[in-house]
Amino acid sequence: MENKEKKNINIQWFPGHMKKTTNLIAEKLKLVDFVIVLLDSRVPISSYNPYLVSILKDKKKLFILTKKDLADENENLKWSEKLKEGDNYSLLVDLKDQKSLKEINSIVDKILLEKKEKALKRGIKNVSVRAMVVGIPNVGKSTFINLMAKKSLAIAKNMPGVTKSLRWIKVSQNFELLDTPGVLLPKFENEEQAINLALIGTIKEDILPLESLFIRFINIIKNNYLSEFEKRYEIDDLNSLTVDEIINLIAKKRGLLNSGGNIDKEKTIKIILNEFRNGKIGRITLEKA
Repeated sequence: MENKEKKNINIQWFPGHMKKTTNLIAEKLKLVDFVIVLLDSRVPISSYNPYLVSILKDKKKLFILTKKDLADENENLKWSEKLKEGDNYSLLVDLKDQKSLKEINSIVDKILLEKKEKALKRGIKNVSVRAMVVGIPNVGKSTFINLMAKKSLAIAKNMPGVTKSLRWIKVSQNFELLDTPGVLLPKFENEEQAINLALIGTIKEDILPLESLFIRFINIIKNNYLSEFEKRYEIDDLNSLTVDEIINLIAKKRGLLNSGGNIDKEKTIKIILNEFRNGKIGRITLEKA
C-alpha cells in the first residue's frame, strides 16, 4: 500500500528505543510461525509501516484492522479485502468487543491445524504456535494483548509509547504471543502520512502546525462526511464556509473564548479533533480504499 501523493518534507521521528525494537524484531522473527500486524481502520495506509513490514519478509501475516467502530463501515470492508493476499489473513475488529476474540482465535486455530498436519508427517504430535504482534504506537496493541490473554497484562492507554520492551505472553497451552513496542517509520517523507497519524493521535499534534491538521481534516469532511459534521455541530451549509469561519462558528456555539473574550482557536480545533478520535462526529475513514 502506498500513498499516491508524496511530498518530501523529511520529518524525523525515530526515537532510540524504536531503532532498538526493529533490530530485536528482526532477530526474534525466526522464533514465530506468523506475525499479527495491527492497523488502524481509519488510516490503513499511514498505519502500515513498510519499513517494519519489510523486516517481516515472507512470514505469514494476520492483518488486524482495529477501531473498526470508529471507521466508515463501507471502507472497512474494502480495506479488509485488499489486505488478503497470498497466505495472509485480515480481520476487522473492535477490541472492546469479546466477539473479536472468537474471530481471532478461529484464524489462530487454522494456522495451528496447518502446523499440526505438517508435524504429524514427521511423527511429531505435540505442537504449538507462536505469533509476533507488531504495529505503530497507539494502534491498540496493549488492548489486543489483554483481549487475547483474557486479563490485564498490558497497560492500555489512548497514547503512543506505552509498551517499552519485547515479552512473551502465554495465551493458551498451544499459543504464545511475542509483544513488541510500537514502531514508526525512521522519517516521514510524505506530509499526508504524518498529518493522518497526528490526526488519530499516533504522533504528537505539535509535530505539525495544528491549523494544517485541521485544514486536512475539514477537506476530508467536506468531500466525504459533510452531513455527519453538519449534524454534530448544527451547521447548515459547511461547504460555503472557510476554515476560519467554521472554527469561529463552533467556538461561539460552545462558548470557547479566551480570557480576553476572543475566540480560542487552538482550543476549538483540539476539541473538534478529539471528538473525531472518539467517534462523536461519526464513523470516519481518512484514507479511502
